[in-house]
Amino acid sequence: MNSSDLIRMGLKNLWRRKLRTFLTVLGVIIGTASIVVMLSLGFGMQDAFQGQIARMGSLTTVNVHKAYDDFGGGQPTGPYKKVTLDDKAVMEFKRLPHVMAVTPIVETYGTIVNGRYISQVPIKGIDPSSMEQFDFKLKEGRLLQAGDDLNVVFGGSMEHSFYDPKSTGGRYVEPNINLMKDRMIFTFDTSYGMKPAPGENMNKPKYKEYKIKAAGVLEEGNWETDWGIYAPLEVVQKMMKDKEKLEEQSSQQRGSRQKGYEQVMIKVDDIKNVQDIQQQIKDMGFEAYSLSDFLEEMKRTSNIMQAVLGGIGAVSLLVAAIGITNTMVMSIYERTKEIGVMKVIGASLKDIKRLFLFESAMIGLLGGTIGIAFSKGLSILINKFGANFGDYMGTGAETKISIIPIWLVFAAMGFSTLIGIASGYYPAKRAMNLSALDAIRTE
Repeated sequence: MNSSDLIRMGLKNLWRRKLRTFLTVLGVIIGTASIVVMLSLGFGMQDAFQGQIARMGSLTTVNVHKAYDDFGGGQPTGPYKKVTLDDKAVMEFKRLPHVMAVTPIVETYGTIVNGRYISQVPIKGIDPSSMEQFDFKLKEGRLLQAGDDLNVVFGGSMEHSFYDPKSTGGRYVEPNINLMKDRMIFTFDTSYGMKPAPGENMNKPKYKEYKIKAAGVLEEGNWETDWGIYAPLEVVQKMMKDKEKLEEQSSQQRGSRQKGYEQVMIKVDDIKNVQDIQQQIKDMGFEAYSLSDFLEEMKRTSNIMQAVLGGIGAVSLLVAAIGITNTMVMSIYERTKEIGVMKVIGASLKDIKRLFLFESAMIGLLGGTIGIAFSKGLSILINKFGANFGDYMGTGAETKISIIPIWLVFAAMGFSTLIGIASGYYPAKRAMNLSALDAIRTE
């Protein structure tokens, strides 16, 4: 029996018992749709978690800090290696595999003056050549470039941070600030424009005023970059040294200057490599964390929920598998004489086995295909009527509750077909073992 004869005979047998075939296929449809929809809800949950965390910052950025061994005044517990987060450490980080960019971050606080309005903000020094690689997204203007002096990049929400320090209260009117065009100065005097409090030290340092100019403004929506300004690393370091010297002269005592950097940012090429890079940095003796830590924890939670939901759907598919086995066994009883005739006229045991396995595989494949189509329809409805889910999760209206990746479509079709073949294996073996003479005598 060639393959075309086998396929034609198998399809004819399934069509001959339409109602039974339909009911068996329906069980596979329900089972497949249950698993796919349940898993799609899990994928949607993971995507929502990732979108929520991505709004907090880059998922491929590792933040490195020096180890605080003297926290609380005690001695460190366990193995400890004293290290300094300096330029030498930065070069070591750059040599790590999968690292795309490294930049030290220095940060201090001051006041931006825009006419009669002021804003107390952090100013952060960063390597201008690395800003583009760290995914700083611009709303207008440009990022920092080599050779920039007092050009700065404003955070996305900075225009909303200005206020009038001489306002006596009453109705608040947000100032009309144009970050790209307005003339502004920066000073380390955090009480600039405010009336001195009674008894306040009048011999406080007279801080230098720096004329700053906006090179660009970042997009709003990232809490790590929204509130603050970025300037070239060397410029901020020079400004901080000038501030320290002035404060030392004012207080007539020398302060203890900190060695190395407080923070270094590392850009990794792929989120899959972030945890490995973090561990290597920790092995060097530094503290390292990233937003992927939160994502991994959320993924573990969603994987547990996904397993539970998938298990519930698998029960339906198990029932469908029992239905396929029952259908094929009943088919043997009804086609006993047919099987006997096939053996007498020369059909091999292998052909009989292939025929029954083909029929059961077709039930599985047909049920899986229709089940996938049904799942797609359900997914569209769920996403349509659950459009406010994105607002609830804080990830935007585009967040989908149900996501069916393309690999899941083919996996579900293949799995349902395998379920059909597995369910038809016992009936096929039973058909092979029937005695030809006994089968012919059966009426």
